[in-house]
Amino acid sequence: MAGFLGFFDYNKPGPGVNRDTPPKPRFQLFFELFFRKFWNLIKLNLLFFVFNIPAIAAALFIAQFVMGNRTSGSALGDLYVLMVTAAVLVCIPIITLGPAQAGFTYVLRNYSREEHAFIWSDFKEHALRNLKQSLIIMAIDLVVTFVMCLDISVFAAIKDGGAVISFADAILLILFVLYMIMHMYIYPMLITFELKVTQIYKNALIFALLKLFPNLLILAICVLLVMISLFILPAGIILLPFITFSLIGFIINFHVNPILKKYMIDKVHTAPQNQEDKRRKKLTADVDRN
Repeated sequence: MAGFLGFFDYNKPGPGVNRDTPPKPRFQLFFELFFRKFWNLIKLNLLFFVFNIPAIAAALFIAQFVMGNRTSGSALGDLYVLMVTAAVLVCIPIITLGPAQAGFTYVLRNYSREEHAFIWSDFKEHALRNLKQSLIIMAIDLVVTFVMCLDISVFAAIKDGGAVISFADAILLILFVLYMIMHMYIYPMLITFELKVTQIYKNALIFALLKLFPNLLILAICVLLVMISLFILPAGIILLPFITFSLIGFIINFHVNPILKKYMIDKVHTAPQNQEDKRRKKLTADVDRN
């Protein structure tokens, strides 16, 4: 007897979904998936947090340069600036342990697409499968982020720099925000497509600009969640290691995957059919001529 008195029998077919059922609104679907996967998201967050400790340390180091030559404010205020900057760098994500981010993204991508994923085995498999490229991306991110944060810190420390320094500082901040937006697309493309690293960054820039205002909204939500996790104590102490990373990652993947599907996945699937149609038309034309 499968299961117990007919219960817990996972081999028994379910009622299924009527193909004519209209799709649910995205807002409603997000919360349904989030609460359905809530405990798995906590487990995934803990797993990612442990693997990401080296990245958090690197982000804290880089965050010291963002603080630059701060001469005002209390030591506690400086500590909060340090924590916020480091958490934003990690959570968006920019500075992460590349392979761990790849495995993390694969699980969240599947959750956002209503597909199954095993937390540990899929995390491990796709971390190893994308090891080389994810390490390259991690190295690029460390260098770019360090340089940009150092430049911003230097410009901010210059007193009475005039309009030129203010303009340069603003440009750097805009580029940094754009780079954070690009990162919403980099790892989802890495684990979904077989692309070169240069192609991944190029496509990420295109998508960052193509959907600029929705991307900015998602980025603002992610930064807000980081702030909540750090400034609402003692709840924040629980949020960051248990749910913040997974929640932000789930939001990003839920936002990004329909865009990748529309502009990349669907085009890949329709391209062979279009080529076949062209071939058939050519054959028909040849027959007509004969």
